[in-house]
Amino acid sequence: MASDIADPAAAARPVGGLLSDSSTPEAPQPRTSLRQQIGGFLIVGAICTAASLAIFTALRPLAGTQWANLIALVLTSVLNTELNRRHSWSIRDRRHWFADQSKGLWVMFLALLLTSSSLLLLHTVNPRSTVMDEVLTITAANVLAALTRFLLLRYWIFRRVRR
Repeated sequence: MASDIADPAAAARPVGGLLSDSSTPEAPQPRTSLRQQIGGFLIVGAICTAASLAIFTALRPLAGTQWANLIALVLTSVLNTELNRRHSWSIRDRRHWFADQSKGLWVMFLALLLTSSSLLLLHTVNPRSTVMDEVLTITAANVLAALTRFLLLRYWIFRRVRR
């Protein structure tokens, strides 16, 4: 064991397809199949959608629909990007973490635009809409946002994994 620590070559030996020293610039990015990415994305999406709707319904009476929606999306966006890094794209190292999260927040703005405008449209069409109407509206808008999010994660944020 002690000889492994003293041996720099031992620290750079592959472990499970990745170099054990993840701070090494030459460390290869993991490869995941499209099927793994979609499967992980769907699981992460279900978790984050449930969390977002729970936060929205809890904050709605205090903050109103638009603020509750904004807060829920910001909080779950960071969680979503992190879970997708780990479970959909198998990125375990911390390199690019801040850049990935920053780009994830930009993608969240698209979801915010879709959900906020959907809520505004709902309240324009039906001023007496119920909480259930709002939750259904947000969910429908989030489905469209999720499709866009997956494409942006795959082809923009985590494109380095595909190289």
